[in-house]
Amino acid sequence: MKQQLQTTLLGLSIVLILSCSVASADTTAPETSEVEYHGYGVPSNPEGQRYHRFFPRPAPEKLFYDTRHKITANIDDTPEKETLVTILADSGTLGAFEGYWAHAFLLILDETEPGVPKKKAFFKLYDAGLHDLEVPAAEFIEHHSPAFVFKKPWPSAAKGNGIGCKPIDLTGDGILDVWLELGRAVAVISFQDGEFKVVFSRYTYPRDQEPEYVDLDNDGTYEIKIPYNIYMVDIPGLRYVPWISLYEWDGNTYVLNNERFYANNDEFLIALLQQYNYLLFRYGRYEPYSFYLGLVYYYRGNTSMARRHLQWVIDHAEKRKYIQSDKAQDYIQAAEFLLKKLEKPRK
Repeated sequence: MKQQLQTTLLGLSIVLILSCSVASADTTAPETSEVEYHGYGVPSNPEGQRYHRFFPRPAPEKLFYDTRHKITANIDDTPEKETLVTILADSGTLGAFEGYWAHAFLLILDETEPGVPKKKAFFKLYDAGLHDLEVPAAEFIEHHSPAFVFKKPWPSAAKGNGIGCKPIDLTGDGILDVWLELGRAVAVISFQDGEFKVVFSRYTYPRDQEPEYVDLDNDGTYEIKIPYNIYMVDIPGLRYVPWISLYEWDGNTYVLNNERFYANNDEFLIALLQQYNYLLFRYGRYEPYSFYLGLVYYYRGNTSMARRHLQWVIDHAEKRKYIQSDKAQDYIQAAEFLLKKLEKPRK
């Protein structure tokens, strides 16, 4: 009985020691998972207005500053949390969160001293070009269309029903990054080499899908999927085949890697071929689908099929006028670029 009691006590001691070790490890690890969200119901909220000190005062005529959200999270390599504030400069036409705002900003602040917010980074996320508002301290984020997507973003492309802002560790370094959605644009801000940097910014063209981040191979870093639908003109009721631009983290920034998405994606290739054949036999017109088929075969390493479809685009895009005239040269130039790359040995 005594030996059994000693064995039990020894077991409990080991459990307690292990528990203490785990607790100690938890207290020394950065608490990057703790994120707090706070909203302000009206633009006149005094706490929200505290952050307007970083803007020209008073606001330019016909504009007012509107702060509705604040997030606290540790997004750099310091032990303290930062404050993220999204601020709109609104004309008040229909309300800041109804898609009619004129400017959008993100402030990253240190608020370790009560009542004294100190700016760490300042980004201008959107400018409608309708009202002058010079904020020299704010770095402007310029969005771009994904490679081989030729549908130009419309003037209100970055407008939406507010700014989606979420801290999440996308790059797998243990530090939270900032994922931003602005209606039809996405940006990622990451703390790299001692400063906050824009490591991704693209327009999105959602129809049936939304942009998303996903860890495809469970390696701790997230890939970014930007959706698009292959677009044909003058064919009502056509089922658009979705196209995905896939970006992955290379250690410094997000780079396009569609080979990874399309090289072995038989399901997508079959869907694309089915729609291609439907257009071919019913309309005899299929330039955009021919281009994307050539692009997929290029990603799959099928040189002969890639050349066949891309060369067809070069020979017919302008003559048949089925691609919109202002887009024909985009397709032709992209096809020529890819054919030149096919002449060189691929790495």
